[in-house]
Amino acid sequence: MKRLVYAVIMAFLFFVLLNFIYCNLDEVTFGYNLVFKFDIPYLMALQSVPIPLGFVLLFSFCAGMVAIALLEALPSMFKTFEIRAKNKRIRELERELSAIRQMEERSQSVNPSNPSASGESS
Repeated sequence: MKRLVYAVIMAFLFFVLLNFIYCNLDEVTFGYNLVFKFDIPYLMALQSVPIPLGFVLLFSFCAGMVAIALLEALPSMFKTFEIRAKNKRIRELERELSAIRQMEERSQSVNPSNPSASGESS
């Protein structure tokens, strides 16, 4: 979780820094407008408003940083789930063991055995 928060903060800082650089450049540098289109023939045609290339690059860079942090966090999340499951199983086995010990103590207190009569014949 710390990595994800770190990645989001770093993405925000990079976005602010690169946005500052971008806004201080002239219009020709990153001013090329992109239009994203999605078309299913005879059914639907979607088209975005023109977006400057610089903003698309900034957004994709920041989104990539966050996506990498999420991909790195997935294995640790699965390990955490596995550890929790194993700890739960350990607690169950410890409860069973303590229950068996209590049953054994009860049976010994009800039927005390005489150690001198068990197998020693003089």
